[in-house]
Amino acid sequence: MAEPLLFHADYSGAGEARGTYNNSSANFTVSYIKRKDMKTLYPSGGFNVRGQIGAGREQLGTLSSGGEGEEIVYSVAKLAHKRVAGYVPVGGDDYIAVMRDTLLLWILLALLALALIAGLAFGIRAAVEASTQPETTTAPLGVVDPNAQLGEGELDVPEHIDTAGANIQFTGITEMHFVAGQREQNYIFSNPEVNPCYFRITITLSDTGETIYTSDLLPPGYSISRFTLDRALDAGEYDVVVHFDTFSFDSEQRPLNKMDFKTVIIAEEAE
Repeated sequence: MAEPLLFHADYSGAGEARGTYNNSSANFTVSYIKRKDMKTLYPSGGFNVRGQIGAGREQLGTLSSGGEGEEIVYSVAKLAHKRVAGYVPVGGDDYIAVMRDTLLLWILLALLALALIAGLAFGIRAAVEASTQPETTTAPLGVVDPNAQLGEGELDVPEHIDTAGANIQFTGITEMHFVAGQREQNYIFSNPEVNPCYFRITITLSDTGETIYTSDLLPPGYSISRFTLDRALDAGEYDVVVHFDTFSFDSEQRPLNKMDFKTVIIAEEAE
């Protein structure tokens, strides 16, 4: 039986590592070069993938990164609901692929498709001009919503982004179907990837002005498909205003424009 292979992360001459892979159970962390950046390093290809971490079938050996822990390295194989997020350099033109789970992304895309088919999002996107307020640094206004999902789950926030003359795009809302008698709900709120800003979403009952939901920050390119109301709604129809506050997508989080959608919540008893 062949001896297991030993790989060591080696960043000399490999370019800047931009992603992080972490396995807390094995006390293992390693940086990797994102797949899109590999195209810059190797525009014509020519690098060797010696194995993969994160998922696999046949164990080849282990990978160390200078810390105490080690990670199992598997032979290269295509796996369902997995994709290559990037590559760990292990010397010369040799790399170990980092596999990520895409099941959450497929579920999110399926929910979005169902929402579009049902007419929950009618596809008309309103565009408003981002305000040109003075470029001053302010204290951060919030944190990324814990329910925000992209798939890879990685977020690179710049120190400053120029929003002067930029447009902010929104997806229209016709109606929202909720389950009566429970706080946990499923509905997709998305922030288009082209936007230069975070969204903060608030749902308010039109007749009383009561706020029943406020999100944390939703970055561009991310969606929220599950969230918790401040209180459960009885069965019935409710006129509501879905309000969007926007903040620059950088560490300054400068307030930009606002948008309101008047719509209706249809709360129905669970089947």
